[in-house]
Amino acid sequence: MKTRQMLSILTLLAICLFTNAQEKLHCSYEDCDFTKGEVVYLFGDDVLLREAPTVESKILGKLEIGTHMVILEKHKNSWPYKGIDSHFYKVDYKGTEGYILGGLIALEKKTVHGVTHLFGRAKSAQQDYLLIRTLKGDGKFTEKSVRLDNPQFYLTVQGNKGLSQIDAMLYVDYVAEGCGVEGGRIYFFQKEDSLYQVARLSKIFDAGVYAIQEEFIFPEDEDGIEGKIRYTKELAEYYDDAANWEKKSLESKELIWTNHSLGLAQR
Repeated sequence: MKTRQMLSILTLLAICLFTNAQEKLHCSYEDCDFTKGEVVYLFGDDVLLREAPTVESKILGKLEIGTHMVILEKHKNSWPYKGIDSHFYKVDYKGTEGYILGGLIALEKKTVHGVTHLFGRAKSAQQDYLLIRTLKGDGKFTEKSVRLDNPQFYLTVQGNKGLSQIDAMLYVDYVAEGCGVEGGRIYFFQKEDSLYQVARLSKIFDAGVYAIQEEFIFPEDEDGIEGKIRYTKELAEYYDDAANWEKKSLESKELIWTNHSLGLAQR
């Protein structure tokens, strides 16, 4: 049984790695820092470009949210920002070199149906958060704060998967590198220039103990239903490997997205 469980886990990891081969991994380790030559965008607004990597140094300019620049190098100096010790980066902005605090640089920029979303991080009392700033046509922006159950993730954009009520969807795809670690997704639906948080789905494996797997099946997916979202949840508990003793349960229901919320489908 343990062999079968391990094969299932390896298969899911392989699918995850293949799916996200072209996506950018976000994490709290140095491996996920901005790199030399990388084009980045400002998450902060009215950001001060400074002559040196300190908050007291000369100001070279004030830059608006979404401004792009090129990373030149990471500096050892840091400063706390939104609960995180953030390093300064030397950047090139239209030929001017200066320093900007890393926390003011977007983790990533996603443009969906002409709407730009910028992503940042925050931390409070050991809890990690993802910040999403959505740019409006008048130069203003809205911000969402979303709790993260796993600090390692990808940000993925897809079409509406057959849901005519929305333009597209975006989700946080967790990377689970160990037993019992949250490996699910947080789904957002976009309609025009608004982004709505829809659901958190878990996918957790603890080999030889239990497994939880929640999934959405959209109209365009195999076994999908027109106009509906199929939700499934499989729970498995393992008691005795030698006796092949296990208990499984399956929950399934049909949902619809209406009036910016998810509810049970009505017959």
